Amino acid sequence: MKPVVLLALLFFVAGVLHSAPTDRYEELTGDQDDFEANVKEWKESRSEIPALPDDDAWTQVQIDSLPKNQRAFLDMSTLSISDKDYVVRYWLLVRSTAGGYTATFEGLRCGTGEYVVYAYGNPRRKPAVREVRKPKWKGIGGVRSAYRKELAEDVFCTGGVPRQRYQIEQAVQGRFEQLNPFDNWTNDD
Repeated sequence: MKPVVLLALLFFVAGVLHSAPTDRYEELTGDQDDFEANVKEWKESRSEIPALPDDDAWTQVQIDSLPKNQRAFLDMSTLSISDKDYVVRYWLLVRSTAGGYTATFEGLRCGTGEYVVYAYGNPRRKPAVREVRKPKWKGIGGVRSAYRKELAEDVFCTGGVPRQRYQIEQAVQGRFEQLNPFDNWTNDD
């Protein structure tokens, strides 16, 4: 054989060996490219701040990390889960037996464990809702926001993903749906 043909054959064989599938996924799909996450930069969607709910609109939610003299409430009518930025938005009221009242319109990102306060509300003030000028995302953690961590883990999120509205409503009522990865599977045998 001529050296040029032999060299061309050698390069061809080396190219075939180099591009051979290295795992079962590549073998089945033919996808031999290096894995690159197709990650888009997160961008927050702006939403309108709803009016402060009336006193009879609040639904109590069990939060064990609050002091014994405080209760937490959510307004289920303003609860929203965005399918664009995956932020759960809600009015939260923490009320004490001594008469203290703290209402905040907040957002929660399950994937990053962060929250933001968009507005504060108090029906005794004029105007009743005071918008935060430059809301900033903060990590959930520490003693002051332990109740937010509990809300995220027990009510709003399943891992790093927001729950669906009906799941959140069930969690607020104390009924928790266990995550079963096989729920969508059928046995066709």
